Amino acid sequence: MKKNKILDSIKKIAPGFCALALINCAGFGVIVDMPSIKNVPAGSYERIIKLNNPVATPDRTFAGLVFIKKGAKICTDNPREEIIKSLDDLTVMEKNSTRYFSNYAIEADGRIYGFVSIPVEYSAILWKNEKDENCRYKVQVTRLGKENNDIGDEVPKSGYGGGHGGGHGGGFGGGFGH
Repeated sequence: MKKNKILDSIKKIAPGFCALALINCAGFGVIVDMPSIKNVPAGSYERIIKLNNPVATPDRTFAGLVFIKKGAKICTDNPREEIIKSLDDLTVMEKNSTRYFSNYAIEADGRIYGFVSIPVEYSAILWKNEKDENCRYKVQVTRLGKENNDIGDEVPKSGYGGGHGGGHGGGFGGGFGH
Protein backbone atom coordinates (compact mmCIF):
# COMPACT_ATOMS: atom_id res chain seq x y z
CA MET A 1 0.00 0.00 0.00
CA LYS A 2 2.77 2.46 0.94
CA LYS A 3 4.74 1.46 -2.15
CA ASN A 4 1.81 2.47 -4.39
CA LYS A 5 1.56 5.88 -2.69
CA ILE A 6 5.26 6.48 -3.22
CA LEU A 7 5.04 5.46 -6.88
CA ASP A 8 1.99 7.67 -7.37
CA SER A 9 3.83 10.59 -5.77
CA ILE A 10 6.83 10.06 -8.01
CA LYS A 11 4.57 9.92 -11.09
CA LYS A 12 2.99 13.24 -10.10
CA ILE A 13 6.22 15.04 -9.21
CA ALA A 14 8.46 13.75 -12.03
CA PRO A 15 6.85 15.80 -14.86
CA GLY A 16 7.39 18.99 -12.85
CA PHE A 17 11.07 18.25 -12.37
CA CYS A 18 11.41 17.39 -16.05
CA ALA A 19 9.77 20.68 -17.04
CA LEU A 20 12.13 22.62 -14.78
CA ALA A 21 15.11 20.78 -16.24
CA LEU A 22 13.94 21.55 -19.79
CA ILE A 23 13.54 25.23 -18.95
CA ASN A 24 17.06 25.32 -17.57
CA CYS A 25 18.44 23.45 -20.61
CA ALA A 26 16.71 25.89 -22.92
CA GLY A 27 19.02 28.58 -21.59
CA PHE A 28 16.54 30.91 -19.91
CA GLY A 29 16.69 29.47 -16.43
CA VAL A 30 17.25 32.42 -14.09
CA ILE A 31 14.45 34.87 -13.32
CA VAL A 32 15.59 38.42 -12.63
CA ASP A 33 13.43 40.73 -10.53
CA MET A 34 12.27 43.86 -12.37
CA PRO A 35 11.69 46.82 -10.04
CA SER A 36 8.51 48.81 -10.54
CA ILE A 37 8.94 52.43 -11.62
CA LYS A 38 6.51 55.34 -11.88
CA ASN A 39 7.19 56.27 -15.53
CA VAL A 40 9.45 55.23 -18.37
CA PRO A 41 12.06 58.00 -18.72
CA ALA A 42 11.86 60.10 -21.85
CA GLY A 43 14.85 59.76 -24.12
CA SER A 44 16.14 57.94 -27.15
CA TYR A 45 16.25 54.17 -27.24
CA GLU A 46 18.00 51.84 -29.65
CA ARG A 47 14.77 49.91 -30.16
CA ILE A 48 11.19 50.03 -28.97
CA ILE A 49 9.30 46.76 -29.31
CA LYS A 50 5.54 47.07 -29.55
CA LEU A 51 3.88 43.91 -28.24
CA ASN A 52 0.53 42.71 -29.51
CA ASN A 53 -1.63 40.04 -27.92
CA PRO A 54 -1.43 36.97 -30.18
CA VAL A 55 -4.93 35.72 -29.32
CA ALA A 56 -6.91 38.98 -29.30
CA THR A 57 -9.15 40.33 -32.00
CA PRO A 58 -7.37 42.90 -34.20
CA ASP A 59 -8.97 45.96 -32.61
CA ARG A 60 -7.84 45.03 -29.08
CA THR A 61 -4.29 43.78 -29.45
CA PHE A 62 -1.95 46.30 -27.77
CA ALA A 63 -0.09 44.39 -25.03
CA GLY A 64 2.73 46.76 -24.13
CA LEU A 65 6.10 48.20 -25.01
CA VAL A 66 9.70 47.20 -24.36
CA PHE A 67 12.20 50.08 -24.45
CA ILE A 68 15.76 48.91 -25.11
CA LYS A 69 18.81 51.05 -24.40
CA LYS A 70 21.75 51.16 -26.78
CA GLY A 71 23.91 48.04 -26.66
CA ALA A 72 21.49 45.99 -24.52
CA LYS A 73 20.90 42.41 -25.60
CA ILE A 74 17.15 42.19 -24.92
CA CYS A 75 14.57 40.09 -26.75
CA THR A 76 10.99 38.96 -26.19
CA ASP A 77 9.19 35.71 -26.88
CA ASN A 78 6.04 37.44 -28.09
CA PRO A 79 4.84 36.04 -31.45
CA ARG A 80 3.24 39.35 -32.45
CA GLU A 81 5.74 42.14 -32.02
CA GLU A 82 6.98 44.98 -34.16
CA ILE A 83 9.89 47.38 -33.87
CA ILE A 84 8.82 51.02 -33.80
CA LYS A 85 11.06 54.08 -33.99
CA SER A 86 9.25 56.21 -31.41
CA LEU A 87 6.00 56.56 -29.53
CA ASP A 88 4.77 58.71 -32.43
CA ASP A 89 4.28 55.43 -34.34
CA LEU A 90 1.47 54.46 -31.94
CA THR A 91 -2.18 55.26 -32.60
CA VAL A 92 -3.85 57.95 -30.48
CA MET A 93 -5.68 55.27 -28.46
CA GLU A 94 -2.47 53.35 -27.84
CA LYS A 95 -0.66 56.51 -26.71
CA ASN A 96 -3.48 57.38 -24.33
CA SER A 97 -3.62 53.89 -22.86
CA THR A 98 0.08 53.91 -21.95
CA ARG A 99 -0.67 56.46 -19.20
CA TYR A 100 -2.36 53.66 -17.26
CA PHE A 101 0.30 50.98 -17.80
CA SER A 102 2.50 49.39 -15.16
CA ASN A 103 6.17 50.20 -15.73
CA TYR A 104 9.26 48.19 -14.82
CA ALA A 105 13.01 48.65 -15.20
CA ILE A 106 15.00 45.93 -16.97
CA GLU A 107 17.76 46.03 -14.40
CA ALA A 108 20.45 43.46 -13.72
CA ASP A 109 24.05 43.41 -12.54
CA GLY A 110 23.75 47.03 -11.37
CA ARG A 111 22.83 48.33 -14.83
CA ILE A 112 19.52 49.39 -16.42
CA TYR A 113 19.12 47.88 -19.90
CA GLY A 114 15.68 49.24 -20.66
CA PHE A 115 12.08 49.36 -19.53
CA VAL A 116 8.84 47.41 -19.87
CA SER A 117 5.46 49.14 -20.00
CA ILE A 118 2.40 46.85 -19.93
CA PRO A 119 -1.34 47.06 -19.22
CA VAL A 120 -2.31 46.22 -15.64
CA GLU A 121 -3.93 42.95 -16.73
CA TYR A 122 -0.55 41.66 -17.93
CA SER A 123 2.55 40.50 -16.07
CA ALA A 124 6.18 40.51 -17.16
CA ILE A 125 9.01 38.14 -16.31
CA LEU A 126 12.66 38.81 -17.09
CA TRP A 127 14.77 35.74 -17.85
CA LYS A 128 18.58 35.85 -17.79
CA ASN A 129 20.51 33.79 -20.32
CA GLU A 130 24.27 33.41 -20.22
CA LYS A 131 24.36 31.18 -23.32
CA ASP A 132 22.90 33.46 -26.01
CA GLU A 133 25.15 36.39 -26.92
CA ASN A 134 22.37 38.16 -28.88
CA CYS A 135 19.72 37.81 -26.17
CA ARG A 136 21.13 38.04 -22.64
CA TYR A 137 17.71 38.93 -21.20
CA LYS A 138 14.32 37.83 -22.47
CA VAL A 139 11.13 39.68 -21.52
CA GLN A 140 8.14 37.37 -21.31
CA VAL A 141 4.74 39.11 -21.14
CA THR A 142 1.60 37.15 -20.31
CA ARG A 143 -2.00 38.12 -19.76
CA LEU A 144 -3.31 37.52 -16.27
CA GLY A 145 -6.57 35.68 -15.72
CA LYS A 146 -8.02 32.23 -15.88
CA GLU A 147 -7.13 31.94 -19.56
CA ASN A 148 -4.87 33.93 -21.85
CA ASN A 149 -7.48 34.13 -24.58
CA ASP A 150 -10.40 35.48 -22.57
CA ILE A 151 -10.20 39.01 -23.98
CA GLY A 152 -13.60 38.74 -25.67
CA ASP A 153 -15.36 37.69 -22.46
CA GLU A 154 -17.88 40.13 -21.13
CA VAL A 155 -17.10 41.61 -17.73
CA PRO A 156 -19.71 40.44 -15.21
CA LYS A 157 -21.84 43.26 -13.87
CA SER A 158 -22.23 43.78 -10.17
CA GLY A 159 -25.28 45.15 -8.53
CA TYR A 160 -28.30 44.47 -6.44
CA GLY A 161 -30.75 41.69 -7.08
CA GLY A 162 -30.22 38.07 -7.81
CA GLY A 163 -30.33 38.13 -11.59
CA HIS A 164 -33.93 36.96 -11.77
CA GLY A 165 -35.47 40.41 -12.18
CA GLY A 166 -36.94 40.56 -8.67
CA GLY A 167 -34.06 42.21 -6.79
CA HIS A 168 -33.61 45.70 -5.48
CA GLY A 169 -32.17 48.22 -7.91
CA GLY A 170 -34.20 47.46 -11.02
CA GLY A 171 -32.66 44.10 -11.92
CA PHE A 172 -30.27 45.53 -14.52
CA GLY A 173 -27.11 45.11 -12.44
CA GLY A 174 -26.24 48.80 -12.33
CA GLY A 175 -24.14 48.59 -9.18
CA PHE A 176 -22.49 51.96 -8.49
CA GLY A 177 -24.59 54.96 -7.55
CA HIS A 178 -27.75 53.05 -6.64
